[in-house]
Amino acid sequence: MTRSFPGYFKSNLSRGKKRCLTSTKQLVKAGSKTTGLSFYLLSKNTSYTPLTAEELELLQAGMGRQTVSLPEDGDHAEISRLLEETFPKMEYLCGGWLLHKATGGSGRRKLTVIPPETEGYSVKTLKAVSGGGKSTFYIVPLQETLDTSPLPPDSQHFSKMPKKICYQCNEVMPLQMLAVHINTCKGKFSPDETDDEESELCIVKSKCKVICPICTKDFPEDEITVHASLCGDSFLCMVPEENDQTTGTPAQTSVCTTDSVEDVLRCLEQQVDTTTEFKLCVDRRPSRQRHSPVAEKKSASPTSVLRVVFIGEAGVDTGALRKEFLSDMISGIESRFFEGPENKGKNPKYSLTDLDNENFRTVGEIIAVSLAQGGPSPAFFKEWCYNFLCSGEVDFSCLSKEDVADVESSLLISKVEDAADIQSLMLWADEIVTCGYTNQIKMDSKESMIRAIVLHSTTRLIPMLQQLRKGMELYGLVNLMAVNPEACHSLFVPGKILKPDADFIMMSCQPHFSEKGTSRERTERKIINFLQDFLQEIEASEKTSETFSNITDGNTGGAGGENQSLLLSSMCSSG
Repeated sequence: MTRSFPGYFKSNLSRGKKRCLTSTKQLVKAGSKTTGLSFYLLSKNTSYTPLTAEELELLQAGMGRQTVSLPEDGDHAEISRLLEETFPKMEYLCGGWLLHKATGGSGRRKLTVIPPETEGYSVKTLKAVSGGGKSTFYIVPLQETLDTSPLPPDSQHFSKMPKKICYQCNEVMPLQMLAVHINTCKGKFSPDETDDEESELCIVKSKCKVICPICTKDFPEDEITVHASLCGDSFLCMVPEENDQTTGTPAQTSVCTTDSVEDVLRCLEQQVDTTTEFKLCVDRRPSRQRHSPVAEKKSASPTSVLRVVFIGEAGVDTGALRKEFLSDMISGIESRFFEGPENKGKNPKYSLTDLDNENFRTVGEIIAVSLAQGGPSPAFFKEWCYNFLCSGEVDFSCLSKEDVADVESSLLISKVEDAADIQSLMLWADEIVTCGYTNQIKMDSKESMIRAIVLHSTTRLIPMLQQLRKGMELYGLVNLMAVNPEACHSLFVPGKILKPDADFIMMSCQPHFSEKGTSRERTERKIINFLQDFLQEIEASEKTSETFSNITDGNTGGAGGENQSLLLSSMCSSG
């Protein structure tokens, strides 16, 4: 056997250390190590993380959060190639992208850009920035907006996603697609059934389905009573879109919840036409601004995305220039078209020239654009003006002299109140009659005269408010205000808190602590306690400085001055 099969019985291990056979010895190339990092692809250039309602939409469109395995020695080109394989829509992204990182906390958070190195991003840098792969990197397109239409269920992007069968149509689809599909699936019948059976089934099915008059959705007949008792609890608003240009029929309305200010702003943001741009070149020099900016007409639609360029300044508008421009516009509108005391609400100025030029309608459009595209809110309206913008009517019973903002009417009210006799009151008879007062002027009728002045000063502003309300129909803002005026109230009426204190800041903070009982959780709580102590010390020091200034502003002469000096020295020594 040895002579017949020498290679099988030949031993190379007769002497020395045990070695592998020559025929089975292989050279194995050691592969490079990989690390898993979490990436989140966004559809457009934004400064905040997506809302919870938007995450499912992005996931269905092939975007959202994905974990990518990257080689630890990978460079920018390798990172780009692997990201394009993970997110197929990045293959056609020609306008560039940057990675962002979300700040701490919960809910919708602000994004901060991660600046690339001279040769772009590297895996080592990203791993260090993410704290060993614990953070999520947000891929933000710079100049383009990706399509958010859902991918087909058989897309390669959903190959690793768990799939389930729809009981109504027997189609297999991923879980995130199934969550939306079951709300619109109407089922289908097998082709083996005859036409008579299909007609009978369709008739039975139509009888079993009942449309809810509130949300216009189909529900089984035995479930509609339960749904009707719960449907009113969820506050829905119908925001009409523009009419269809081809058929002339109104387009399908979109439904969004408006339970808070954030929901209102989100609904307005969804109405912005991201497919087109409204470009605007602005010159900062006052000498070139020969007429009001709001009177300028543009051929593009104001529903498009606003892009601002300041002439003579280098910069690409990714949102900051637009916010700066809208902030200047809202401030200019407040000083140019409104009048009244600061922080107490203002009324529109009585100007028939601006009314004839439809400037108030343009002001309403600018206000809607500012709210929909990240600008400041016009929180300078009187309460009665806001109620008119919501309902289109004036509640005359709620009007008072505090609602008067023009100087002439305010002075006339003061003169009527200060009149001591009938002779001094008759000095202002012509002005009182001009305001619409038709009764006899006497001392006992002061309240009626003041009431006539108040009604005259406020009701003459109704045409301005009507034109302003017509301009605010952009993005469906008027409909949102009419459906839920409580949520929009803080956007238009100034609040009561003018200077936040330490307690207000701490109540507004919502820290997200680590796991309870860990050392990190104890450290984080110490930081929050230190912040609270720091704010309270600042507040106490401001009160102390005000007390010192009040004491030093008094009379410092004689014995009184000596007593004040002793009081100051005792307070300093005790402090």
